[in-house]
Amino acid sequence: MKKILSCVLLFIIFFQTTPVFSQKNTGKKVGKQSETTGGTTEENAIEPNWQLVVGGAPVGNPLITEYGFAVPLEGRTMAAVSESGNLMWFAGLPGARIAPHSSTGTGDFLITVSGGNSVSLINPSGLTLWSARVPAEVITTPIQGRDGRIYVQCPQEVACLGINGVLKWSTPAGESAGIPLIELEDGSVLHIQKKTLQGCSTALRYSPFGLILEEITFSGRVVSGVGTKYGAILLFADGSVGCVTSTKNEIQDRWVLPAGTINGSAATRIYLDGFHSICAMVTPSSGQTSITYFNLENGEISLSTSAPVDANKIAFGTLDKNTLVLCDATKAVGISLDGTILWESNLPGTLTWTHILYLPQGYLVMLEQGSWVISAYRVTQHIGLDPTPKTPNRSLAFPTFVQESSQRAGLPQDTSFLFGRLISPEYMNEIYSGLAGGEYNDKEGQWLALLNLEMSRLFSRYTVQTVNPSEASFFEENLEYYEEIVQLMSSFESGCFNKDLARIIRTENDPAILSIALKGAANIAYDPTFELLESIEGLLKKYNLISNPRITTLMCDATYEICRFMGKPALFTKGRYILSYLLNQKLDSQTKVYATATMRKIIALEM
Repeated sequence: MKKILSCVLLFIIFFQTTPVFSQKNTGKKVGKQSETTGGTTEENAIEPNWQLVVGGAPVGNPLITEYGFAVPLEGRTMAAVSESGNLMWFAGLPGARIAPHSSTGTGDFLITVSGGNSVSLINPSGLTLWSARVPAEVITTPIQGRDGRIYVQCPQEVACLGINGVLKWSTPAGESAGIPLIELEDGSVLHIQKKTLQGCSTALRYSPFGLILEEITFSGRVVSGVGTKYGAILLFADGSVGCVTSTKNEIQDRWVLPAGTINGSAATRIYLDGFHSICAMVTPSSGQTSITYFNLENGEISLSTSAPVDANKIAFGTLDKNTLVLCDATKAVGISLDGTILWESNLPGTLTWTHILYLPQGYLVMLEQGSWVISAYRVTQHIGLDPTPKTPNRSLAFPTFVQESSQRAGLPQDTSFLFGRLISPEYMNEIYSGLAGGEYNDKEGQWLALLNLEMSRLFSRYTVQTVNPSEASFFEENLEYYEEIVQLMSSFESGCFNKDLARIIRTENDPAILSIALKGAANIAYDPTFELLESIEGLLKKYNLISNPRITTLMCDATYEICRFMGKPALFTKGRYILSYLLNQKLDSQTKVYATATMRKIIALEM
């Protein structure tokens, strides 16, 4: 890794002296194309706003991130580039052969596939956290579930990996229709099968724990689909569009737009806005490009319009802020939600670029064919506009499926009659063994149900008034079991218990239990909403606790592990402040020495 970085830096330094890397704020648009060659004419050719030389030619589609984009390159490498053209990081990718199935997860994590069946998780700073094998070749883009788990689609099965790379489950599936998995609003996953019945597509719906919940037969042949907070938007071969929801634990129609309403076809593209409230469908129509905007909640059409691009040759599209951006082989255009063409630009001929994308800051970015050069052209100014809207945070739990797993196992459904420990020492060992070995399928739901019950009792420790004081007294008198529960909570490969663990760190004053909770935070490390880091930061106000070197040591360990896992966003949001505070306050020398060593460990990560 260090050798690769040093070589790339030398390469960039060499060419900067010549100079190949340039950043120019010309403010011009892409030049007009030549009618004979398809490229830009010499008199109209312009300089890009910025250019960047990276260590390889692109071998896959760029992935849009909050900081800019990341792109896989030849030589099993990946480069991350900011919206202003700065090379943020350059890293080697694991595996011998990189598949074209990379995707972006929560918080700018990158999920890559190599060697057919090896899945890797890369954090926003370019650090490969782990690589894990799934049972067979991955054939579509992986998706990340609401608690961090990663779903992959194989030829004859669907599999799920935990946030730390353990295979949670793999379940047989019919041959895929080539449509990526779709997560529904309740956390279940839809797998569209190649199998049809009387010309109609079929699908399997899986629980987050790998159970096949139902087999579905649709009313037509599905050609594409995307997941939203309202359900799955499905496009059918006859041009109809529908939203299916999994309320009441079975697939139901939320709304349907019949065939002919939007003139849909297999070539139709579906684009969602950042809040998953508006959808744009772009489709060829009588030699033109038809655009239909509609409300995702109820399917109500707000506008039908057209665009001066070729819908059969769309190279890139996105619904960014309140603008639909479409690029075909020769032209890019930005269209508002009321149908106004906000800007329009001709593109260089396709012989000069292989990939194109649009960044929310108003740049068209082109990656040149067989070249190491990335060029960006400003097409619109977005000064003073709100940041790109992000998908709202969702619940990190699956309450419906946890309850169903609990009922199937015959577990208690409330705590009203519980007085002793619910998880015996023997069963505790069985859970740990299952978590370590993987392939635990629906047992995870049973384990989560047990822990949820115990957490309900445990939190009565912090309640001023309790309905049944004896429930609180059990944990007061059995602190060792309390510690076991907190430790077990942190062993699940997901963010299911982040809120609970953060609450314990915020409210617990017992150093022994707080120590277990801080170890748990370090063990989980996955902290997409920075709840764990915020709870650790809150301890800085409790001098009686941070004057304990044991506590500050564990605070440093948890901060390091979370920052290592989550990358620069965690470090610059909370991590750096926590460590700096411990260094600069009047605390014991042991704490300051350990905080300094932790800082050095983070620097050594070269994030």
